Amino acid sequence: MKSLHLSRPYLLLAIGIPGAGKSAFSSKFAKTFNTPFIDYVELAGIVKDEATFHKVANYTLKQLFLTKQTIVLDGRGEKVADRRQIIDMAVKHGYIPLFIWVQTEPATAEQRVARGKGAKMTVKQFDEGILQFQNPAKGEPVLVISGRHTYASQARAVLKRLAGDRPVEETPRIATPPPRQTPVRGRFIR
Repeated sequence: MKSLHLSRPYLLLAIGIPGAGKSAFSSKFAKTFNTPFIDYVELAGIVKDEATFHKVANYTLKQLFLTKQTIVLDGRGEKVADRRQIIDMAVKHGYIPLFIWVQTEPATAEQRVARGKGAKMTVKQFDEGILQFQNPAKGEPVLVISGRHTYASQARAVLKRLAGDRPVEETPRIATPPPRQTPVRGRFIR
């Protein structure tokens, strides 16, 4: 596995409707690049009390911020307010937030999580999940990938974005020649 070494660490958060492919992408991306990964759904299954869950989740994330490694999150960020909180936390700790919006048409997403083999939720829960998800607001750092594409093409799109966000070295200044002198009534002016 390769490690993801960037000049500044990222906080990558997979967002989208239930069944879009967020978990499949984010867990595989974290594993491929050996980055810390938090699956909030799995964590919620371990810590049943909601107040305690939020404390544990925030504590864990703050500890991972100390590593200065890129971090991948899944299962959080359905609402704009949640994502704003995540942006504030990331920036406060020197991270660049980036939301990976995994998009899949609702019929395919519903088939994956509510109707297919090993369904993880009911159709009613799926419908509620769609209603809870808020599309990214203007100004949110978002990269859209398709939940129907292969993992390789999804990862390529994310890596291209991460590479494009690298700080560009300042272009060396070239000494500019002095302005041309223009003759005016026998004298030169600048």
